[in-house]
Amino acid sequence: MRYKLVCLLLLSLHCGIFAAQEEPYVEDTSERHALHVRDPRSHIKVFLPSMPYNYVSRLVNEGLVRLAENDQGWEYALATKSTKLSPLLYEFELRRGVRFQDGTPFNADSVMHNFRYFLKQPFNYTNIHRSLKSVEKISDYTIRLHLSQPYGMLYRDLARIYIYSEAYLKTFGWKGAETGANIKASGPYGLGPYILTEGMITGRKQTPKAILKANPYYWEKQYPCIETITFYTELSTAEALRLALYEDGGLDFMQIPFNKKIETMLSPYAKLVSMPSTHNFTIYFNLAKTASPVARKEVRQALNCALNQQSLLDFTYKKEGRLNPAAFKDGACPLDAAMIERTLKGLELNVATQDSLLFLWKGIEYQLSTYGVKLRYRITTSEKEIYDLAQKNHRDTQEWDILIQNTQDWYGRHPWPVFIRYQENNPWSFVRHDALMKSSIETFFGLEQDDALFYTLTQKIQDRAREEAYMLFVPIPNAVFAMNKELVFEPLGIGMQPFWKAKITDRHWSVRGDKAYPEELQKPLIPKRFP
Repeated sequence: MRYKLVCLLLLSLHCGIFAAQEEPYVEDTSERHALHVRDPRSHIKVFLPSMPYNYVSRLVNEGLVRLAENDQGWEYALATKSTKLSPLLYEFELRRGVRFQDGTPFNADSVMHNFRYFLKQPFNYTNIHRSLKSVEKISDYTIRLHLSQPYGMLYRDLARIYIYSEAYLKTFGWKGAETGANIKASGPYGLGPYILTEGMITGRKQTPKAILKANPYYWEKQYPCIETITFYTELSTAEALRLALYEDGGLDFMQIPFNKKIETMLSPYAKLVSMPSTHNFTIYFNLAKTASPVARKEVRQALNCALNQQSLLDFTYKKEGRLNPAAFKDGACPLDAAMIERTLKGLELNVATQDSLLFLWKGIEYQLSTYGVKLRYRITTSEKEIYDLAQKNHRDTQEWDILIQNTQDWYGRHPWPVFIRYQENNPWSFVRHDALMKSSIETFFGLEQDDALFYTLTQKIQDRAREEAYMLFVPIPNAVFAMNKELVFEPLGIGMQPFWKAKITDRHWSVRGDKAYPEELQKPLIPKRFP
């Protein structure tokens, strides 16, 4: 029976359809049972192996605007309105009646105070630290931002400039640097829907878990809908899958490897959810390691040419994704077949990776092995170790030849989180002495997203990166999640997850007490695919 079940599931996946009328699938009815009043016992457990500090910071903190899945890529948060008075002057009306998590009021003075700290220690992975000149208070609920030069990424950066309480700033300052996430300690320091009550998480440093509690002062009074969220940051993939798929109350939400879709669908406690995204795997070549073969352009080009993108998409990604426009297209490789073989024969490369991405490396390794390439792995469950290996490479050249950072998204539908890898002297880039790329990116900063030149320049930057083979380009993956069957939530394909909108049902493990999860609810659910 179990064999027949698996066969039916595989057939459905292959055909791309899910037959609701046939066993073993049943309809997901969780939305009908969702709790509309927050239960103080409600609790979900989340594991996101890539950039957990980003997800947590957007639950704990709030800025003038926040990223959103809409055409402009953002929406108002602590601001309610903005006016572009000139290319160098923007005015913002602030939301009234807002309180920090400790109950103190938010107003223009709060914004002024925060920006004074920010301007002393801004994050340095965009151009905001060179473009924002000053902030002016006009009234208790009106401020103006003065720029030193036109800056098209202003609203995307404002979504990352969070407003902290005076108590936090006095102790920790702003300290943006290469990640910008300021969660140095737990406490009621922010304005977001959740209070960090245990742990800390900054990108370079983090505790194995962080516990969040609902903010009683949150300005969107209908949220959050769940009292407690526990974020895990350093689980192995095997342990996370065990908790999500086979343990009642073990884990409520995680991004899964594509080869675990069948197991997720068969799980008694989890359902499969997937959607298109703009995520990219960032696979660095160590351009700083002059003794490495990948320091040579023709080696980087040969490695990119050797990858069969369609095969990776079909077999490694299980067709959950799309081809990357930055990769070499069929027939576009600048090297002939003989040159590729000569260049790659006998090549041995050190790869640094999280264990959650081994599924991808095994697909890459299989293809490169036909050319005689051997990969040696340094494997970790901790993203902060990957960050350290990347950042230390600027000071002391590290042993890795190739390093993968998990999915990076076009946050707010903007390509900068990908282009950041190509900007000279950026803490997340190893590109040097490329005058064409440098000039293109400097021009790019000044363009609004509705400017026709924005898209022309975007293509030019992508073309240059492909020509120089600055990255190992692989297909763009869909976002595929294992989600508790009693969690009612529509995840996003961008680099944030609005868990403050998530709900649970009265059958969820956190509120049903000692009762076991009913056996009739443990049947496989029809997978949910968002458009």
